[in-house]
Amino acid sequence: MSIKMFTAYTEELDDADDAVAELLEQIDFEELGAHTVGLITCSYDFIESGIVDELVEKLPFDLVGMSTMASASCGVFAKYRLMLNVLTADDVQFSTAVTGPLDTGNLDEEIQLAYERALSGLPDKPVFIIGFFPLLRSLGGEDMVIALDAASGQTPIWGSIGSGDDMSYSTCRTIFNSTIDQAVLALIAVSGEVEPEFILTSIPDNHIRNYKGLITSSEGSHLKTVDNIPTLDYIRELGVILNPNDYTTVPLLLDNDDGSRPVALAIYSMNDDGSIVCGGRMPEGAYLSLGMIDHEGILETAATSLREILEAAEQRSVALLLPCVTRYIMLSPQQDSEMLAAIGALDGVVPYALGYSGGEVCPMRRADGSWVNRFHNFSFSACVL
Repeated sequence: MSIKMFTAYTEELDDADDAVAELLEQIDFEELGAHTVGLITCSYDFIESGIVDELVEKLPFDLVGMSTMASASCGVFAKYRLMLNVLTADDVQFSTAVTGPLDTGNLDEEIQLAYERALSGLPDKPVFIIGFFPLLRSLGGEDMVIALDAASGQTPIWGSIGSGDDMSYSTCRTIFNSTIDQAVLALIAVSGEVEPEFILTSIPDNHIRNYKGLITSSEGSHLKTVDNIPTLDYIRELGVILNPNDYTTVPLLLDNDDGSRPVALAIYSMNDDGSIVCGGRMPEGAYLSLGMIDHEGILETAATSLREILEAAEQRSVALLLPCVTRYIMLSPQQDSEMLAAIGALDGVVPYALGYSGGEVCPMRRADGSWVNRFHNFSFSACVL
């Protein structure tokens, strides 16, 4: 038995009993295999109203997921929506765990303990991990990915930071059963007869500047100088003026020089000394290019990912999609274009679920064919099972 996925959704916000009843009616519990886990994406309103808590009480399996700005499945899409995806199989096992609230002082220990709890529920080392990460000002997304990568012995990790109903990120939450928190990491370790294919596209080649600058001074995600010039001065010399109110929409393409494709990362903040803080680590000696994100490039990379998903789905049975929420925002006033493209390509072909991400976690292929775990922004990420 390969992995099956049952999908249920509701837009009912006024009555928790009605919302949960609507969700449960869409799941054929008699068809569940020996091992089952629930994935949830929802608007924060469903958390605040208590609907998620009530759903947890009614489900006979663990529920893991995140808040999101918008989602799509089963030929429909919506911004204010709760989507439940039930993964089930006889020959694939799922084991879940959650950290306590994370900070710079306990990151490695908490993630190590959570991984060990998940591992204890499996007969062998997981094939891969699905992770739902918190959005924290004190910790970069890549810091958490690196910690989980080390704890798991470089097991492939796919997942997301949650997104919210607006760009304030104040409503981003990670969900692990009745634990719904801004600062915890929830994970699902997956073992057994499963060969996931990880798919990721970000910025089209023709939207990336040819010139690459050398990172000459940095500390983690704090990028100080490029080509020995303060980063903001370097960016200005390339003719790019960053809007103080909208700098997160300028992609930085990091070349790790390991044969994998460049990683797209966002600017998180700008400093008076000309340095910037980025979505991921900016190692000294790596090369940096500037990119551009627009309607055309978003739909072009979405189409590329969807073609690769369809190809992978010929040998697999479920597609999970996590495009970056910045893509959804930048598509305005046609914000639903990417979800409509996914529905048009996948509906009736392979069971799928799409939720918008606040930061994508997806392995990438090195030149030697091995996977390396990476944190991304601006990307269209998918895991096909």
